[in-house]
Amino acid sequence: MNIAEFSSTGYKSRSRKISVVAGLLALSGIIYYVIPLRLTMLEGLLTRLFYFPIFLGGLWFGLRGGVVVALLTTLICSPHVFMEIGRNQTVFSDELLELLLFNLLGPFVGALSDRERLQRAKNEELQTLAALGEAASSVAHEMKNIVIPMRGFIRRMRQIYPVDPNAASYLEIVEKESARLDRMTHDMLS
Repeated sequence: MNIAEFSSTGYKSRSRKISVVAGLLALSGIIYYVIPLRLTMLEGLLTRLFYFPIFLGGLWFGLRGGVVVALLTTLICSPHVFMEIGRNQTVFSDELLELLLFNLLGPFVGALSDRERLQRAKNEELQTLAALGEAASSVAHEMKNIVIPMRGFIRRMRQIYPVDPNAASYLEIVEKESARLDRMTHDMLS
């Protein structure tokens, strides 16, 4: 199962995502505490494993998820970091910097993810409005295609055939209303 399959929404997918993040966090924590402190190079490499759940937490759950996973990571790593205070000041400083980076990465990725979701929602709304505009334009164009010949035939009827006064008043009403409809379709198209 790849990351794209996790991007769908829904309760099952959400609980699966939480399980993946929690599992990665637990696995990283276990590996982090199993390696002895004196193996600094390997410990530094394994500390970087915590970036995966932090990144996924921010990506999948936004700012809140990034912050929560970063804080959980900080809680998991803090005892290990503070055991270095008296032993090796350089490693302690390095570990504190790593905790700071954890707490910067989570919110940063989460904020970017939230921003991208918001932009995607806006784009979908704009696409819907564009489709509505195209539909309205198409309807207006079709209405105009009906009105133009109708107005032309009314004018020709008045010119060619003599019309009694009652019929002339009806034709005048039809002509006024078709002119109004023509203006409406013109306004819709412009």
